[in-house]
Amino acid sequence: GRARSDYVSDPAMALCRRPALRLLCRLLAGGRPVPVQEARHAGLSFRKELHRGLRSSIYLRMVHEEHSHADSGHQDSYSSSYSDQSAEKGEGFESEDQLRQQLLSAALKFVPKFGWTVEAIAEGAKVLDLSPAVTGMFSHGPGDLVLHFVTQCNNQLSQMLAEHRSLVEQGQEEVKKTEVFVRDAVEARLRMIIPHIYNWPQAMSILLMPENVADSLRSLTEMVDEIWYYAGDKSTDSSWYTKRAIVAGIYSTTELVLMQDSSPDYENTWTFLQHRVSDVVSVAHSAQQAQLTGKAVCQGLLGAAVTVKNLAGITMNR
Repeated sequence: GRARSDYVSDPAMALCRRPALRLLCRLLAGGRPVPVQEARHAGLSFRKELHRGLRSSIYLRMVHEEHSHADSGHQDSYSSSYSDQSAEKGEGFESEDQLRQQLLSAALKFVPKFGWTVEAIAEGAKVLDLSPAVTGMFSHGPGDLVLHFVTQCNNQLSQMLAEHRSLVEQGQEEVKKTEVFVRDAVEARLRMIIPHIYNWPQAMSILLMPENVADSLRSLTEMVDEIWYYAGDKSTDSSWYTKRAIVAGIYSTTELVLMQDSSPDYENTWTFLQHRVSDVVSVAHSAQQAQLTGKAVCQGLLGAAVTVKNLAGITMNR
């Protein structure tokens, strides 16, 4: 056995302290700690492939930041003058966090017109009678806006699942089979992005950028964990990781199908989802299968980077 410090103190493993990335690392090792050399190799490979898939899509940021680049001095003034807005932003808001949440929520109304951009956030500021300078409080800009929407959707799904459980406990609804429950939960979550389906390839491209990918993975793992929690999963062995990795993979692949689906009410997407859930919901609980599933999910995420880049390019050219 290797010393515990070999697994947790090396810089190559630093990001794995985040819940989502730690989960993926444990999946890759079948529920065991990942040796430093393996982690370093996997990290380098992941970065190389991710950057390769996203390099060609960098024009997205160039297009959507053209205005702010032309006014670069203006952008700098946003950050420098943000502190001067303290009196303005403090009025009517209990905290800076409340201001951020309300501003991002207001900005969502402008995503159809401006996309997932700083411009959309600036328009949201106008609705709240705030100066555009407050956009300087968002260090990741469009990334903060997309992650806000993702968190909002995840919270909405959790409320829906909790309400269903309450109705079941009161005898007002029947208990669903695990397969049906998982399918319905994933479909409900995916339907939440339909109002933004035209701009969703851009959102996924933003989520896959290096500065956002860790929070994006964390949101995904937390969402699938909620689904299994309300499905009644009480496993404590390696199948805990297997089930969550599988649903994460199902969600991610179905999301890609949804973005390309032109059938009425996205029927082809829901048929695809049904088949995927039927195939894997009763998966075996072996550690080897958990390891293979974890690798498959990571490979799927790498493929998604390239696919999203292509879809985003198609959307921009329409």
